[in-house]
Amino acid sequence: MRSTRGRNSEDLPLLAVVYGTRSFGVFDLAEAARGTCRLAFVVDGDPSLGRLLGRLGPVIDITGLDDGDAARTTLQLAPDGITTFMDRHLARTAFLAAELSLPFHSPETAQNLIHKHEQRSALRRAGLPGPNWVLVPPDPDVQPDLGGLQFPVVVKPDTGAGSRQTTLAGNEQEVLAFITRARSAGIASVVVEEFLPGVPELMAPNFASFVSVESVIGAGQLRHLAVTGKFPLAYPFRETGHFIPSHLPQPVVSKVLEVVTAAISGIGITVGAVHSEVKLTPRGPRIIEVNGRVAGAIPEVLSRASGFSLLQSTMSAALGGAPAGTDLVPCERIGYRINVQPPTWARRVRSIDGIDALRSLPGVTSVGVLRNDGDPVDWRLGTDELVLVVIGSVASLDALEEVRFEIDKAVTVDYE
Repeated sequence: MRSTRGRNSEDLPLLAVVYGTRSFGVFDLAEAARGTCRLAFVVDGDPSLGRLLGRLGPVIDITGLDDGDAARTTLQLAPDGITTFMDRHLARTAFLAAELSLPFHSPETAQNLIHKHEQRSALRRAGLPGPNWVLVPPDPDVQPDLGGLQFPVVVKPDTGAGSRQTTLAGNEQEVLAFITRARSAGIASVVVEEFLPGVPELMAPNFASFVSVESVIGAGQLRHLAVTGKFPLAYPFRETGHFIPSHLPQPVVSKVLEVVTAAISGIGITVGAVHSEVKLTPRGPRIIEVNGRVAGAIPEVLSRASGFSLLQSTMSAALGGAPAGTDLVPCERIGYRINVQPPTWARRVRSIDGIDALRSLPGVTSVGVLRNDGDPVDWRLGTDELVLVVIGSVASLDALEEVRFEIDKAVTVDYE
């Protein structure tokens, strides 16, 4: 897609964003769209957002409408493209795109992205090796057959993100106990899959044995933008942060990208942003999960490392544009995000001390306190239960380790 920088705003194409709470901030989207497209918003389930969104573009509300009426209402916008940044809107956006003849995931691909068991099946059909797994349906009278699985296993909802209600089980009794808790929490279906071991030399004490790959597809062209390194997880699978570019040597990066390319094709993704999580195992890279949208914590880190706008690239792809370039985005620095997670025994934050010291650390650009004194915390709710987030950039991996050390030294969180 040709650059539209410098054109009058009324001449820019119109991108419809199916939007809801917990998506990217509207002003972040507006900044990414500047000079690339005009924005319109399709609100589905959060009608209170209309007033804020209306400052940035036309808004329509399809809350409560059936698919046919939703498509007819969206057609009134006459958009040139459509996208969403939220998993829970993938199916609806796929339907709207098909009805309006706009590029997006097909309805079948959307189901592969929403349901973990559908995705595992698609990857298996594509010939990609992965863990053995079983789907446990919501019927409490159906007992799961775990006989073909080797323990330990990962137990997680069939739909969801951020390791929410995800745990590690060492035996069948632990699996059954978790399934009981999941059903009481309103989780319908559960996937149980074998835990993939990591490669020790690529992980502790500094890094986790998995990475993510950020990609974009437009006009039939796929570009992998970045390989994102991860810090060691907080038990069981809560992310403590990530950094771009990763620490991996080039031969490993090449293998990771090869697996991700095959997974994207196997799942059927043909347009938009892709966030793929890959475990580094003794048998080579293995897909953990592929997500058909921008990962929430990635764009700012990539921007700190390189100046590249992942949101703008995603918008351009949704409007039919091809990615600019073919290689990973060049990075002048290492962008990072560090999450402070509560321990599994914690139920509430009593106090947080040392925040002012963080803001004076070299390379720190923002510090976000996400839990106030007295706020509850629950590790079962996954990565999003983090207490504190620090974002910035440094010149080297050694400097990154120093920042992590200084954060650990400066901040004290008292829990009950």
